[in-house]
Order: sequence, then C-alpha cells, then structure tokens
Amino acid sequence: MAWQQPPENSLAALVHGMQFSDGVELDLRMSADEELVAYHDTKTADGRFPECEDSLSMPSHVCTFDEMLAEPSFTNPWLEGGRFACIELKIPHPSSGKTGWLMSGEARTEHMRKMIELVDESLEPMGIGESSTVVYSFEPRLLKAAERAGSKLRFARLVPYLRPWGSSFVKRVFATPHFIALSLPRLMRLQRNLGAPMLPAALHYLDGAKRHLTVGTTVGLHGRQLANLTRKREGFPVFVWPAKLRVERALMDAGLTAISDELSPEVTTLPTGEARWLRPATQPLNLEHQNKLDSAAIEHHASVISELQREVAPWPELSDNDKREFLNYWRKKWLWERDIETLMSDSYESSMPWEVSRIIGHRGSGRTYGTG
Repeated sequence: MAWQQPPENSLAALVHGMQFSDGVELDLRMSADEELVAYHDTKTADGRFPECEDSLSMPSHVCTFDEMLAEPSFTNPWLEGGRFACIELKIPHPSSGKTGWLMSGEARTEHMRKMIELVDESLEPMGIGESSTVVYSFEPRLLKAAERAGSKLRFARLVPYLRPWGSSFVKRVFATPHFIALSLPRLMRLQRNLGAPMLPAALHYLDGAKRHLTVGTTVGLHGRQLANLTRKREGFPVFVWPAKLRVERALMDAGLTAISDELSPEVTTLPTGEARWLRPATQPLNLEHQNKLDSAAIEHHASVISELQREVAPWPELSDNDKREFLNYWRKKWLWERDIETLMSDSYESSMPWEVSRIIGHRGSGRTYGTG
C-alpha cells in the first residue's frame, strides 16, 4: 500500500517524523483555554484564529502538546533514541485581539512568556536532555520572554523577521532588506553573541543566486564557498529549511542539519543519484557502511537501505569508544571548535552534541497544504 502523508503537525505526522528521521520540527500556538496546540497557520481553513478558540474546537487533526507528550511512539525516540525536537512558538495574528498591532510589545512578550512556561511545565518532568530540544520563534521578544519565564530551555531567534500577517509573498518582501543586510556568517555571529545553541537558516543563504545578494562573505554548499562556511562555522550548528531533496546530500556532506518536507519512506534515491539515508545522526553510518550505500546500483537502493537499517546500530546502543570514533571523525572533517572530551560529555545516555548533522522532519512528516 502506498504511503500517504498525514496532515502537517498532526500526531500521526509527528510520530512518523520521530520514527523515520533524526527528529521533528513543530509549531505551537496557545489556544483560548491556554492549551498549546500544534498548528502553523494564523487562521484555520474556515477563518478562525486558533488563539480565540478552545483546543477542543480546533480541526480534528490538531493535537495538543500534552497529547503529543502522552504518546510513547513520539516520546520514546526523543527520550531514549537521541532524536531532536525544534519547537517553534507562533505569535497570534494582530487581528485576533490577543496581542494588538504595532504598539503591543508588552502584550506579545507576555503571550510568549506564558507559552514558554507551558512548554517548561510539560517538558520538565520528562527529563529531556539539554541538547535534544531548541525553542525558536520569529517574535523579536522571544529571549526577553524566556528570561522573564526563567526557563532553562535553549532558545534561538528566527531571522530575518517575518511578520505574523500577510501572504507569504508580502512577508518575504518585508523581510528582504533584513536578509540582504545579514550574510550567513553574520547571522552565526549574532546567534553566538545572543547565546543561541544553533542557527535556523533559510536555504537561500546557501543555494541559488539570492545568496550573492547578502552583505558580507558569500557561502555555499560547494568549492571555496563551502570551505568558507566550514571555516567560519567551526561546528556551530546550522539548521537549513526547506531542505529540498536535490540539496540534501550536499547539506549532509557539509555537516549541516536538513529540515525536510520530504519524509516519504518510499523515496530511496535522491535526485542527485545517491541512496537516501534518513537517520545520519541517530543511526550513523561508518565508512564501510557509507561506501556500501554509495556503491549500490539505483535499482538496489531500497534493498540495501533495508539491510543497513537492520544491521547498523542506533546511537544509544553504540559503545563509548564507537561514539568517540564518530565524534572524532566528524570533528576533524568539519573543523568543530569544541574538544572531544566536551563533545563526549554531551553524549550521555541517548543524547547527542549540538554539532551533529541531522535530518529533521518539518512539521513532522513534511509540510502539507490547507491543513495548518
């Protein structure tokens, strides 16, 4: 039976992402009854603002954060399998009446603070590792809200800023000046200075003609521009979206993390001809396994992938020596700044260091349209 993609951010989509890749990215909004619900769009398909609706009145595929955390097939890979979660906090549309329009900084800060406190309350009893989760948002007051909430989670700003209203085209138009002013190396310095553990970055910074528009050093996925990126990164994690299939292998070869909309288990061959491996972090391939995968004929990709899935040990089952060997190899290949002992200290139980290159399921099993 052909695989059918579940609606984005649904429980089924998030479970799929946790099971088949190195983790998930998901969107949270706060409903009128102060429940965190997994929903991306500012309005439902029938024109309602999620922040003005009780959680039970949301579309049937929408799950709450607590429902998500009560599902073992979602939480077990996260808690015990080394998976990662990117949690994006969404700010309400100004017309919802929840945070106002231009002169509403305090209202937006308080709304974000409450969301952060709810995330904290739900995650704290679970004991999720510090390097297993990041919380981010386009809201410029995210870090102020986090400080006000006294949260111990790790946070990162999404830059350039996208307004919470208008069409996608209008949002991009208003974000363009900020995009041009900040090259990827400048964004990395900004995030480091703010204490962020990683940089969420649009693919435009690395691929296509638009990357040449930014002020500062141009970086990319090949040749000298990739060398510039690797040297300036020093292992600082960069999570790239949308990680299209045509650049997925290049992102992996560059040591970056791919946030992908393509998580069908039926895709075994990339457009660039390589066999696809969906868990480069949590089921890492040694050189022998990687060569076996890369040397397989296209018609044998599915069978070789299936064989390796059974044969290759997942990260939590590796010995400390095996983990050290992988980390040493990655550290030297991508010029990571942190020393091996520090990296090993972040590898307790099933957690992995921030620097590790991953494939993350965007909104669970990938973006869908018309479902939020």
